[in-house]
Amino acid sequence: MENTLVKKSKQIAVNIFAELATYPIPKDVIRYTKTTDKTIQPVFHDIISQNLTALVPNLNIGMQMNMSTDQMMDWIQKTKEYGAQLVTEFQKQCEKKLKTLICIEESKERAKALDMKKLDRLPEDIIRYIHEYLLPETRRVLLLARYPNLYNNVIKLKNPVLKKFIIHIRSSCYYPMMNGLHKNNRNRCLPIGFYMTFGFSNKKGFIDCIDKFIGTCISAVPYTESDYRYFQKKALKIVNTLVYVAKRKNVLDKPYAPELEPQKPVKKPRKKRTKKQESSES
Repeated sequence: MENTLVKKSKQIAVNIFAELATYPIPKDVIRYTKTTDKTIQPVFHDIISQNLTALVPNLNIGMQMNMSTDQMMDWIQKTKEYGAQLVTEFQKQCEKKLKTLICIEESKERAKALDMKKLDRLPEDIIRYIHEYLLPETRRVLLLARYPNLYNNVIKLKNPVLKKFIIHIRSSCYYPMMNGLHKNNRNRCLPIGFYMTFGFSNKKGFIDCIDKFIGTCISAVPYTESDYRYFQKKALKIVNTLVYVAKRKNVLDKPYAPELEPQKPVKKPRKKRTKKQESSES
């Protein structure tokens, strides 16, 4: 319902601008600030302000085109209507983001108040069900809170296992992310020249490498909501993998991690044959 209203509001602005385009307004978008000093970089505010100012009706052009007073009055009113619709849409988008932020903060507070010891007493299916409704960043925080010694547990593994593990992270997480950065315009989210080799000479180097990758995903600049979810899920996947491997290799402090276990398929009970079916077959 909310998405439908947003699309409708945007369409109203598009329709008003289509009517406004019948008047003598500028055809080209102003992309650079009007200044004689070429050393000054264009400011975002200046570009927005100059483009809006360019839409203000030029009465001299109207008179030169022999427009009537009524036509120029309609032109002015239509411009005001377009500006008001833009402001209304802008305010709605800001309010939507404010509500989202409040929900995120409330979710974080609820996560902090969640008693992990009580949660562990619940059946596995219920724990898995609860985690499906949590935000990726919340799930990551809960996992690290449950296993505060996770890194110390992982480095108990032998070097060949750690080497296989880091190769898996590189092929399943790092390469797909790097290959899709430009396609989805997510390269702007990461530091300029970001690159990782995933090589390590000792166990501390292994932890530093993994920690750097997780930290980069967490601190990636989220230009869009999709960008934010993408990198947060990436960080969660790496932490999930750490916990899963540590559990499988029996080095995890608490081997109880049902939220990481795949759901077991439910076997349907076989239908019992009735006496009528048996008699008809015979």
